[in-house]
Amino acid sequence: MDNTQKFSGKADVYQQARPSYAQELLDFIAQNWQIGDGSHVADIGSGTGILSRQLLGLGAKVYAVEPNADMRAKAEELFGDHPNFVSVVGTAEQTSLPDHSSHLVTAASAFHWFDPERFRQECERILMPGAPVVLVWNEARLSEEINLGRKRIFKKYCPNFRGFSGGREGRARAKRAFFGEEIQERRFPNPLSYDRQTFVNRALSASYSLIETDANYEAYLAELGELFDRHAVDGKIVLPQDSVAYFKGNKQ
Repeated sequence: MDNTQKFSGKADVYQQARPSYAQELLDFIAQNWQIGDGSHVADIGSGTGILSRQLLGLGAKVYAVEPNADMRAKAEELFGDHPNFVSVVGTAEQTSLPDHSSHLVTAASAFHWFDPERFRQECERILMPGAPVVLVWNEARLSEEINLGRKRIFKKYCPNFRGFSGGREGRARAKRAFFGEEIQERRFPNPLSYDRQTFVNRALSASYSLIETDANYEAYLAELGELFDRHAVDGKIVLPQDSVAYFKGNKQ
């Protein structure tokens, strides 16, 4: 399947279950690169606008570039009336944005779907000289039992599962190829509290997740529910994770 279509039909559950990023990460971006009122940010692979909303909160004008019609429509429904939100039909490799028009490019939980070399070329085209690219993910702490349990279920039932966010080893190689040896990272704790339904919906929002018409769908849901029940306290579960920013340059 074309990568741009892997989230078709998932916009509602994605928006409902996917978390925002740690506010400390947004503060870091604002302070490190002076992003705020008057800044133009290209949020590439913006999905339903989870990071776009937080960038708007910094005062930036956000060009939310998203190829998937379902995801883009959800962002437009949520933020279309915001004066600084601009919805853009485009891909990471062909954004349609003007040359040298952006103070910052972001990609939140999306870079693993891009062609790294063509994305680099597009970033060089649309960014102002010296402006940064920041790749962002919410990364599960895989040493935690709850996250190991999720991984076991996905490996058992989801043939397209290659690891969280496309698999960390492959993602690490792509980041190194994109940034070179100058890659830097900053981590900010961003634990998530879920009730049972939202915990299940978080799994269903993944590109690799089974859907209703798949064989073993009910067994898959049952094991996710059982995992939640084993770890829940007072009807809630906490998923340990970090919001992580990857970037290039000497600012930190």
